[in-house]
Amino acid sequence: MFTLTCRASTLRPASLPERIKAASEAGYAGLGLRLQDIRNSGIDYPEIRKQLSRHGLSILELEHPWNWVSRAVSEDEEEIYRFTDAIGVRQLNVATFGEASTEVVSAAFGRLCDRAAAHGLLVGLEFLPFSFIRTLPQAWEIVLAADKDNGGILLDIWHWRRSHATFDDLAGIPAERITSLQLCDVRQPEPLSDLRHEARHHRELPGKETIDLVAGLAAQGISCPVSVEVFSDLLDTRPSVQTATASAEAGNWVLEKAGRIDCPDLKPIRRKRHRN
Repeated sequence: MFTLTCRASTLRPASLPERIKAASEAGYAGLGLRLQDIRNSGIDYPEIRKQLSRHGLSILELEHPWNWVSRAVSEDEEEIYRFTDAIGVRQLNVATFGEASTEVVSAAFGRLCDRAAAHGLLVGLEFLPFSFIRTLPQAWEIVLAADKDNGGILLDIWHWRRSHATFDDLAGIPAERITSLQLCDVRQPEPLSDLRHEARHHRELPGKETIDLVAGLAAQGISCPVSVEVFSDLLDTRPSVQTATASAEAGNWVLEKAGRIDCPDLKPIRRKRHRN
């Protein structure tokens, strides 16, 4: 068994207590959560901490303060920090859909990293082919310009494939700047006309199509926490324990076949400063 995290969207229909129990029974070491998961649970922080401890889980990541490019600090972001201080979280995941210059987004990412650092958080910038930051090179340009110890890039297999990323795109990006890796499979030979819809409804469990990509990342020296993120209308219809078990087994199988990407502890870590 590898140190795997169950992403929020893999068990999206489940209540928070059900999700915690299912992930633990499937052998996951951690969870990823959305802010709305916490709000919708109706459970206070001490009880969440108690349930996580009872089931031996950590929180790898939280998402999203959507309007982080704004200079004003949103209530969503403040709530994420309150949760982090109470529970303990490794990283904050962010993307942006608003139009702005690369300079503006880089400066905003730097400010966000500074605020997050005060709470021991890494910040993983995610590129999505239907967002403002559509490619890996764009994401690295922003992270490099921000030049913050706790800022890095989140790699999602679906977004990697649908943005046509290549291993050449990783050239010049220090391996330690990859904050985490999200596994799934993209089996359709051609994308749907609506990429956003495909990303949120038609991903598949990690399988054979994922192995070579993960092996290539391992060969690049990538060492980061790995999670399974499968947005799937089909899996949404199944019992949570069944989905959690199937996704954990699939993720572990891919990592075993690919040659492991070391999955470090899920607790917050400090970054060495990198300068170009």
